[in-house]
Amino acid sequence: MKISRIITIGLAVVFILAIARLARLENHGPSHTPIMLPGQEPATLYMPGPERPFYMQPPKPADQRPPAVVLIHGFMADRKLMSVLARRLAENGYAVLAIDVNGHGENSNPFGGGVGDSSSLREDVRQAVAYLRGSQFVDGSRIVVMGHSMGAGAALDYAMHDPHIKGAVMISGGWEIGPERPKDALFIFAERDPDMIQDTSPALAARMADVAQIELGKTYGDFAQGSAVEAIRMPGLDHITIVYSAEAATTIVRWLDSTFGITRTGAIEVADARLGATGWALWFFVILLVPMGRACGSMVAHWGNERPGPSGWIGLLILGGALIAAMPLAAADPASFVPVVVGDAQLSWFGVAGLIMVGVLALSHWLDWYRIRDGAGAAIFFAAVGFALAYVCQVAMTMAFHHLSLSPERLMVMAMASVLSFPFWMGFELLVRRGGLAISTVWAALGRILIVVLMAVGVSLGLLPFFLMLILPIIALNFAMIEIFAASAYSASHNLMLIAVFETLWLAWLIAGSSPITFMF
Repeated sequence: MKISRIITIGLAVVFILAIARLARLENHGPSHTPIMLPGQEPATLYMPGPERPFYMQPPKPADQRPPAVVLIHGFMADRKLMSVLARRLAENGYAVLAIDVNGHGENSNPFGGGVGDSSSLREDVRQAVAYLRGSQFVDGSRIVVMGHSMGAGAALDYAMHDPHIKGAVMISGGWEIGPERPKDALFIFAERDPDMIQDTSPALAARMADVAQIELGKTYGDFAQGSAVEAIRMPGLDHITIVYSAEAATTIVRWLDSTFGITRTGAIEVADARLGATGWALWFFVILLVPMGRACGSMVAHWGNERPGPSGWIGLLILGGALIAAMPLAAADPASFVPVVVGDAQLSWFGVAGLIMVGVLALSHWLDWYRIRDGAGAAIFFAAVGFALAYVCQVAMTMAFHHLSLSPERLMVMAMASVLSFPFWMGFELLVRRGGLAISTVWAALGRILIVVLMAVGVSLGLLPFFLMLILPIIALNFAMIEIFAASAYSASHNLMLIAVFETLWLAWLIAGSSPITFMF
């Protein structure tokens, strides 16, 4: 047996062991159990106390029940992404009910709002609060609502409409306050949050404190009277990493202690071994993409080195021109029939740009149709096999990050996204990936960088949704992983059809798996 195969088998075994450890860590930690709230709203309840299966967690007497937190995720997120913070709160004495709001995560109910439409989530939060108030496991008279980004706006909105809520914690969000002032309110945001959040959070805190300008890190008002308010900027963090930050979690726990009048004698616990286990699993997965790409590439027809088309720089110029030209054309959202929010705008942009690129290739006689058609069935099949392996591995790794398994609704969205975006990725490969392995990888990497840069430009010009700016690091990470597979497959066969189908499926899955859905079967 070749040494490369032995190494591949060894990596696969180590990866499976890493996933097994991650699954074990997921099942351990604070007692937690999935719950289905009224209206088919999925949630997870975390309880403080000794680590034990939830069915062995007996209800405590009323005077010993812990205070509770309703935890609300942000836009294009879900309760799994909030699980690190939920576990940290539970480890420090607080029951936590993390929810999936409509259209997100495992909640198949249609999403009916927008990024800043906090009132549309009020019923989702109300269901969670009502559950805690009737639970035998928590003190239903002591509840705080807490959210991140879109969820921060929902927490602030709900706290203004329920006078019995003890406080609200807004993490990198919170958009407006009305005449009814919420009780003890903490605005905590990241140093690298968008300017809108960095301006809005202190401004809202200042209005609540009835001062012209608030001093960051200073508490105004009185916890005993429910009038405390504070705005805190967390250094070195961005809009996503603040959710996973141990320092941010420590700050939030201290605020909760003050809100509920709890005197803490021990240290605040912020460990979550799942993060380290996920990091190791991710590294092994990235390495495995190399043999996966080579194996898929070896199963399909080999494309020769010589084929019609422009040079690398001309290919990049056409790619950039198509993306720029597509921005105003896609601003009207021609893919609005795809029932997801934000994802439809991405598909409009890629779809229009793809049509432009294919048109340029065809008019220039660079579209090598016969080579694309030759062996297309095998290329599609093995690209699907490669994607299926990547899908299974990534779903197993995302226990602490995002629920990316496909529901029937999201599977349909993925099929639509694949059809709309395939011309773009086929055109991308034909234009950019040329020459030997090293230079073709450089051209392709430059092409992906160009996409990310132009996406940021489109957001700044108001032609693409603002939220795309917040997830650019995630998009860039996925581009890097796709390129590892693509370069490996290219080294084995130079078959661009295989690569284009693979990256189409991967990115269509990301759009379908993370975008809020607006319909249900």
